[in-house]
This record gives sequence, structure tokens and C-alpha cells, in this order.
Amino acid sequence: MIRDFKRNISNFLVVFCFGLIPAAICQFFVQPPGERNIHIRSFRYGKEPSVIRCNRGDTLHLTFSTDDTGHSFFLEEFDIDAKVSPSREMVEVFRTSDPTEKPRLTKELIILARHPGLLNFLVAKSNYRCHVWCGPMHAFEHGKLIILPNTLLVFSLGCLSGILAIWIIGFFRKSETGARKDDKKAGYRDLMKSSGFLRKLVISRWPQTILVIFAMMMIYVVILTSLFGTKMSGRNLGVLMMWAIWLFLLVALLTPFLGRIWCTICPLPFFGDMIQRTSVITPIDGSRGGYGNRFSGLFLKWPARLQNAWPKLVVLLTMTTFSTTLVANPKVTGVTVLFLILVPTLMSLIFELRAFCRYLCPVSAFVGPFSRMSTLALRNKSQKVCDRCKPHYCQKGSQNGWACPYGINVGEMEENSDCGLCLECTRSCLYNNVSLYARPFGTELGTRNMSEAWLTISIFTLAAVYCVLYQGHWPVIRDFVNILDKGNWGLFGIYALIVWTLTLIIIPGILYVLSVAGQKLSKLQIGIKEVFLGSTGALLPLGLMLWIAFVIPMLFVNITFIMQSLSDPFGWGWDFFGTANIPWHQFMPRLVPWLQSVLILTGLQISLRNLKRTWAAHRLNSHQLFRMNLPMGIFIVCSAVAMIFFFTN
Repeated sequence: MIRDFKRNISNFLVVFCFGLIPAAICQFFVQPPGERNIHIRSFRYGKEPSVIRCNRGDTLHLTFSTDDTGHSFFLEEFDIDAKVSPSREMVEVFRTSDPTEKPRLTKELIILARHPGLLNFLVAKSNYRCHVWCGPMHAFEHGKLIILPNTLLVFSLGCLSGILAIWIIGFFRKSETGARKDDKKAGYRDLMKSSGFLRKLVISRWPQTILVIFAMMMIYVVILTSLFGTKMSGRNLGVLMMWAIWLFLLVALLTPFLGRIWCTICPLPFFGDMIQRTSVITPIDGSRGGYGNRFSGLFLKWPARLQNAWPKLVVLLTMTTFSTTLVANPKVTGVTVLFLILVPTLMSLIFELRAFCRYLCPVSAFVGPFSRMSTLALRNKSQKVCDRCKPHYCQKGSQNGWACPYGINVGEMEENSDCGLCLECTRSCLYNNVSLYARPFGTELGTRNMSEAWLTISIFTLAAVYCVLYQGHWPVIRDFVNILDKGNWGLFGIYALIVWTLTLIIIPGILYVLSVAGQKLSKLQIGIKEVFLGSTGALLPLGLMLWIAFVIPMLFVNITFIMQSLSDPFGWGWDFFGTANIPWHQFMPRLVPWLQSVLILTGLQISLRNLKRTWAAHRLNSHQLFRMNLPMGIFIVCSAVAMIFFFTN
């Protein structure tokens, strides 16, 4: 362990130096400052130019106009909020630090393109936004100011080169090319063994039930405020709770560290479970459908042909296709949440256990694959105990606990993706043979079947699509998804076709070709399908970091609006906490591109590591192992380079 720690530290220092040296050198290539005249035209929903590139120290002379309604040029890093009106040539320039000050009227706004102190050398990218509500897609109206030299871009590409160099060298170091340990629990630490309090907390039903009820109350608030609150999504508490707070918590905190812990307290199956079990707390002993508990309803089995990831992939793609409508229209958010509660409740009357959660839930489609990267896992303590257990209490239930809602036998479980962490097996197992484990991040490799591989590819691809759609500066892309006030259904159909084709055909096709190339180059005697399934799993670390990079600005930009909406949840003029009218401030906007870049580099490193580990167990020689990894490695590196350019440049 100490040797691994020292190696990780040395690798980190090497990567950091790879980035630091070119970043320092580029500071000597600053172009002389000059004068630039730029006219910024605002319209629904974008700005032209959508990107302003200038040199450090340039003086920018900005003039403004609008094609339709009122807009603003909000650039917090430079303390500027210029209000643009179609009724006058002059703009009102407010200070973002104190918008209560009297604005100054001017035809031309002058900006010196430099940041204070050390930030002048570190910050290259800023986002200018609109702070005047101009329609349902208002939040999508923004552009980018890039000040050269772009230190962050150069630093990031240098670090990426260091990661790539270490990865390649690792193939030819004997200590790193050997097979992985056969112990599937290597690095696992039993949390419930070391903490009696945690064990009592997990086995008791009351803490979980209380958290589920609390989550249901939050869902109730989301529904009420979405349906009856303000139509401005940026000030609607329901929209902000769902797509800023909850999405950030789910993607950036819960899933990476605790896997499917959201499923532990998810309120969506609550009413269905209550109807099916005819009990909220106490398990009812009995027999139904081969299970050791009494259940109500038809209790039919889900169709065998659909017992895979394909149905939930279709549901996920459908919801993500309409994601901009969900975010921009609060009522659509409210109706969708109601639908997500109603469907599992009705399905519980027909199908056994939690059929919705297992086969249709779009949240499960996301957290399932990425939970394989998490640092928390539920496993058995002793495989021998499981092998001797014939009643399979963990799966079938007992007098102490309900049958597993996900139909899982803990003795056969080697991955996180299917387990919803309902914790019933910790209660139903009469041998006390189930526990929670802490483990290193990103330990699970590969994918098990084609539907799971396609789901993995889809959520990886959707992360990139979402970043371009929501954080890209191209107004034309937003026209393709605007079915709210422009009714661009024809363009929307083209957009939907592109997204579905990209996720279901193009990217999987590229990865399949790369799998063929890897198999041919390495001359490894295994099937192409096995190579494809194994290589696809390496997308998960980079994909998860892409999603975290996406949700960070979703929260950081909206923190002030969250505080305003909490004080006035319906937009009816209330002010419970005195924050309803506080001025808009983004949270650390200069830091966001750096965080996004670090996340991409981290995901790249772990993805390349997992890709190598996937095939290291086949005992290939160094050259074979390198050639097997090369095609897929190129794809992962190219994806990381593209997203670094997107986030930093």
C-alpha cells in the first residue's frame, strides 16, 4: 500500500510538471495589448458574437443592440451588468457587486481584458450571460470571453500528455503488466464490522423510512411549486430543486461515493411497495410466487425478453430528448414527477417486486452503470455461507425481511449495477452474512451483456451532448430544441434523430470497429463480443466525470436563485427568509473551468487505468497488451481532448 501511495504521488508530480512547464512558457508569448471594437447583438436565445477572443490587456469597446426584447450583458468577473433595451441606443450599466447603485448610461462600454493579481495569469475563460428574462429558454442565452494566452488550456493539455506518457510507459514496466489479483474483494473494508452503530442503523427500518418520507415531502414541494409557481424556470423552486440541487447531489456526490444510495430513500416506489406488501414497516411471513413473504396484486413476472437494460435505455433517451422542455417549463417538470410516481404504483398492482425500478426507471438507467465506480458496495461476508444456504433468504425473504425488490441473490452478486441498496438483505439473511463495504473508486471493469454495454455508451454520449447543448455557445443548436415558444418541431425532430442515432448506432459502431482493431492487433484468441463488452466498461470513469463537470455550473450559477426561491417558493411576493430579492451572484465563476478540466483529466486517468486492467488478467506480454488497449485508448484520449477544449477554450 505504501509503495502504491508513493507511486501515485510521483505520477501526480510528473503529470503536474507536464502541465506546469508549458503553462509557464506560454506566459512569455503574450501579444501586445490593443484596442478592439465589438458590437454585441442579443436575441432570443443567444448573442452574436457568441465568443469573444482577445489578448491579455486588450481594451474592448463594446456596443449593444437587441433584435427583439430586453436583454443584458452580465459579466460578473468584470463587475458588469449592461441592460439592453430595444427602445433606446444607450445601455444601463450596473455593477454586479452592488446593483442598487445608480446605473450609468452609455453608448459604449469599455472593458480592460485582465483579471486582478495572480488571477490574471490563471483565468482565461469567462461566461457572459443574460440577466433579463426574455422567454422560456432564457437560461440558455450566454457566450464566452476568452483571454489569451489560455493558461488553463495549455496546462490541461500538458497534464493530459503526462497522463498519456505514464500510461504508455506502464505497459512496458514489469510491475504493472502482470495480472490483477484474483480476490474480488481486494481493497474492500467491512464497514458494519468496524461500526456496531452503523449496523444498527442499517438493519433498523425507521431511519430509512423517515428519510423516504422526507424525500416524499420534497417531491410534494417540487410538484406544488412546479405546477402552481412562477413560469420562470430560473425562479421556480420545483425546477431548481430537481435540476440544480437534486441532480447535483445525485451526480456529483451520491453516485460516485455511495453508489445507488438514492434508491435507498427514493420515494417513487413507496406507494407501490405499500400496496404490494400491505405493510410499511413489518415484513409479513407467507408464500407467493416462490418468495418467503405474502404479497398482494397480480404479481406477474416481467416479460423474459425485456429482462435487460433495453427498456430503461429507451425511457432514458426519451426523457433526455425532451430535457430542455423539462428544464425550461416548470409545469412539464411537475407533470413528469407525478407520472414517475404514478407509473411504479400502478405497475406494483400487476408485476412482482419493483418492476419499474428494475426495468424502466430512467434514474436507475443512470445510477446503475455509474454505481459500479462508487466507493460503496453491498456484498456477502462469506461465499461459503451463501453456498450452503438453500432457502436464499436474501433473495426470497424471511420472517425478518422482505424478498429482495430487485430479485438479487447476494451470493451471486459481483457488481453494483443491479442492487438498489434497499438493505432488505441485511435484515432477511438469517446468517448475518451481508454487509456494506468501502472500496477504492472505479474498481469494477467491463460490462456483462450487450444491453448493458449500449446503456454505458449512451450515458457516456449523452454527457457530451448535454454539455454542448446546455453550456455550448452556439445559438443555432438551441433553435433545434426550442419547441416552447418557437415551435421548431421540424428542427426538434432532426435533433432527436441525431441524438438517438449517435447514441445507438454511431458511437457503438465506432467502438465495435475499435474492438475489432484491438483484437486483430493483439492477436488475442477471444471473441470480438468479449472485447467489445470489456472495452466499453472503460468509458464509465470518464463518463461520470463528464457528468459531474456538467452539473457543477448548473448549481453554481443558480445558488442565488435557489436562495430567492426558497424565500418565495411560488413567486407570489413572499419573503420568508429575507432573501427573495437579493442580487444574483454566481458561485466562484472563475473556478468552474478549472474544476471541469481537473475532472476530465481525472476521468481520463482512471478510464485508461481500467482499460489496461481489463486485459491485464489475460496474461498478455507487454506488446500484446499495448496493442489491445491502443484503439480504445485513442478514442478515450480524443474524447478527453475534445471536452478539455470545450470547457477551457
